[in-house]
Amino acid sequence: MKLTIVRHAQTLGNAEKRYLGMTESELTERGRAQQAQTLARLSGTTFDAVYASPSGRTMAMAEQLARASHVRVRQDDRLREMHFGIFDGLTAAEAEAQYQEIWQAWLADFDRYRLPEGEGFQDVKARFAAFWKEIKGAYDDSAHLALVTHGGVVRAALAVLCGMPDALTWHVETQPASIVQIKMIGDYGVLCGLIPSETLQ
Repeated sequence: MKLTIVRHAQTLGNAEKRYLGMTESELTERGRAQQAQTLARLSGTTFDAVYASPSGRTMAMAEQLARASHVRVRQDDRLREMHFGIFDGLTAAEAEAQYQEIWQAWLADFDRYRLPEGEGFQDVKARFAAFWKEIKGAYDDSAHLALVTHGGVVRAALAVLCGMPDALTWHVETQPASIVQIKMIGDYGVLCGLIPSETLQ
């Protein structure tokens, strides 16, 4: 089975370097260009199913991928970005200024600290693992699935499917509108491709 995991294109919140979990944010002009480029790269690919986070920024990409493959988008809350709780919608500087102790605790353990009123990375991994366990048996080994999601969920997918240690997933940059390709041999995931949306600046 093949998985093509696509991160949504740049939003205004991304450009302003805000933590966007549950907070919605419109695509920027650059984001629309990124999305068009990614869709063009995938234009020759037919997907057996397209799954997506229900966020507006992911659905903008997913609906077009699904239309091209003549399937419908299957929305799943387990593909949503990590809920940043009290940090949601804030920049790093704003979060540090407003919640200094919590900010320091989060910095000390990004992968295990659960933000107040939100989630931690382990929560994101757990829900992605539950998502994968549910859908993997619904398709045969020749299926090609698209998942349109967020940066944190891409990290979770690399950890769950490819067995990457949490800390190692930080060494994989997933730009807005980038593509990650994983081949699944049963539950054994092989990272086959990482296609950035833009060349390094």
